[in-house]
Amino acid sequence: IEQICNQLAAHPVTKGDFVQVKTITTAKGARELKSNGTFIFGIDGIMWNTLKPFPSKMVVTKNRIIQTDAKGNENIIDGTDNPTFASVASTISAVFSNDLTLLNQNFDVSFTDKGNGAWEMKLVPKDSTITSVMGSLVVGGSYTSTVSSLDSIVMYKTSDNKITYNFTNQTYPKELSTDEKNLFGVR
Repeated sequence: IEQICNQLAAHPVTKGDFVQVKTITTAKGARELKSNGTFIFGIDGIMWNTLKPFPSKMVVTKNRIIQTDAKGNENIIDGTDNPTFASVASTISAVFSNDLTLLNQNFDVSFTDKGNGAWEMKLVPKDSTITSVMGSLVVGGSYTSTVSSLDSIVMYKTSDNKITYNFTNQTYPKELSTDEKNLFGVR
């Protein structure tokens, strides 16, 4: 797990494409809602730029969420007083900054080498506030002796619902562009 986190942290910025599938269980059975777009992961936060079915953008930093709809209208949510938000934001930051102490402080962490260069990390929240919303987070990826990539994240809700993200076409620029820095509030 330390080697994988070291390799992920070696890239301050990861960009690529995503497909999101929300699985919602109802009395009539499971229903899937799909969307896709581009993403940016970095130590400053995450950006989801959804292209289909409806254009939108969401930027998540350590302190806030900025949602922008197709018309350019912004909604800013302050996350400093929201323990669930703070936990998820710090978890993502911990994975990409190789802060295993923070991960182990907030989650029961189990790591599995799946063979053939695949790995999986399961994070089960320790905080009851978080477990009321999220049962677990399963992060999957692949690695070689020198490079590790994040291939999927599955968030299992406390209900039978889940959200799956699959990542492709990843690139690792050395830093954010000026426009991207502005999105994250980086000066």
